[in-house]
Amino acid sequence: MASKSPSPRTFYLPRLEDTFSVFPDNGLNPNFAAVRPESRAWINQYTKLVCGPKMCAFMDNCNFELSNAYCYPYAEKPGLRASMDLANILWLYDEFTDTESGAEAQRAAIIVHRTLREPDFDDGSWICHMMRDFRIHHVNKAGPNVARRFIDNFCSYVEVVGTEAILRERKQVLDIPGYVKFRRETSAVRACFDLVEYSLGIDLPQHVHDDPVFISGYNAAMDLVFWANDLFSYNMEQAKGHGGANVVTVIMKSKGMDIQSTVNFLAGYCEALTAQLLESRRILASRPDPVFNKDAVRVIDAFGDWVRGNDQWSFATERYFGKDNETIKKTRIVEIKEPFMDSLALNE
Repeated sequence: MASKSPSPRTFYLPRLEDTFSVFPDNGLNPNFAAVRPESRAWINQYTKLVCGPKMCAFMDNCNFELSNAYCYPYAEKPGLRASMDLANILWLYDEFTDTESGAEAQRAAIIVHRTLREPDFDDGSWICHMMRDFRIHHVNKAGPNVARRFIDNFCSYVEVVGTEAILRERKQVLDIPGYVKFRRETSAVRACFDLVEYSLGIDLPQHVHDDPVFISGYNAAMDLVFWANDLFSYNMEQAKGHGGANVVTVIMKSKGMDIQSTVNFLAGYCEALTAQLLESRRILASRPDPVFNKDAVRVIDAFGDWVRGNDQWSFATERYFGKDNETIKKTRIVEIKEPFMDSLALNE
């Protein structure tokens, strides 16, 4: 009987930047240096309550705010600040709930719900105070459609994060369609896309968001962001024991493929999604109504900034590849980590 082949210890990343080069490179937001210290000082009020010094240092090195300079290159200072604050909230909330049981994560979600929907709610928790500040300084200043969608989308995100914790406890891996639907919520990209409109000074009416062509482009952009994030974060997540909630694991299990075949499949799917996003833009631009051919097209273009900027930031930070980020960007070779290697506890 033939012995089982050893598992591969490396895999090669596709050059998604080539696929995403169809979107214009609009550079870094010029307001980054001025706005970043403000956002960092704000989030540090909360990180210091729940994170140890090593985790705080790790957060500094990840430079989450830089992602917003890539993804919102057009934003004025208020929009950029809102996007930075949201990125920092998402990081802290995600890390916090990764350490919590499903029931505890669901309790945290209830706090978020009540804080965003009930102006007078205050249970004294850091989550409540963080979300209340964000609501007052950013959500309340958005257009009514954007504000409503943001609250709905963020509340949906925290609900599903609670479900993610339960799936992790059960060691349950979803199938591909189930995972795509699930990840569209856990990625929080919907809330980030709401800030696209806020930063552009656009408040699209709901009938635009309900339009099938706009939905097609929206979903393509959203999926491109989370597929890329899952690809880049896979090695770190599987080492922490969280690989089940990652599209790489889902595809490997569903299709019975090895990791390199899975990564190649993912790269091909990103090409198809890119074409879908561009086709959506083309059709919207051909419509006679300016709410579609002007405002909706401008939002779709900004989704392209998000897709390209997310890829660029992923190699400009230590978030996914540590201090090897520049080397991996050049060689594309990722060495698979042993379980829990380099794992950092929240309170360290």
